[in-house]
Amino acid sequence: MTPALLWIASAWIAADVATGIVHWWEDRYGDPAWPIVGKFVVEPNIVHHEDRLAFLRGGYWERNWTTILPSAGIAVVASACGAWWLATVALFATQANEIHGWAHQKCSRPIRGLQLLGLLHSPEQHAVHHTRPFDRHFCVMTDFANPVLEATGFWETAENFVAIFGCEPRRERREA
Repeated sequence: MTPALLWIASAWIAADVATGIVHWWEDRYGDPAWPIVGKFVVEPNIVHHEDRLAFLRGGYWERNWTTILPSAGIAVVASACGAWWLATVALFATQANEIHGWAHQKCSRPIRGLQLLGLLHSPEQHAVHHTRPFDRHFCVMTDFANPVLEATGFWETAENFVAIFGCEPRRERREA
């Protein structure tokens, strides 16, 4: 693998894992009563888990702005500091929600082909996230990160770690 390809592939996977961690937190611990984030991130996420196609009803900006703005901000700061790989990770992360959306809809042949290769998150793998006990497969950009994180017990370890600080999943996520 060439250095440029390794750079891109590692940034793509890192974006998947980073956005997966954020997705895990909002899914399991996010409180709709939180200021700003509760209304614009947690509430739509809860609606999505009740009606999987709800977030597809809006346009591109409506579906993606809550990922684009913070990720673009990180990319700008990382670029200013010369952290080009991190900036690339953040730029890739801007598209996590869009790629997630593709796992919920019929897509063009090129997108479906990339899903079949695992380079984009597939409907088949994403279905695991929407099945009980709703505590796995939080990465929504590729099909590569979730199996590794599941096999290593990453999410269970993360849940045990935050429990040390008294954090418990939202009631409906505990009773799933």
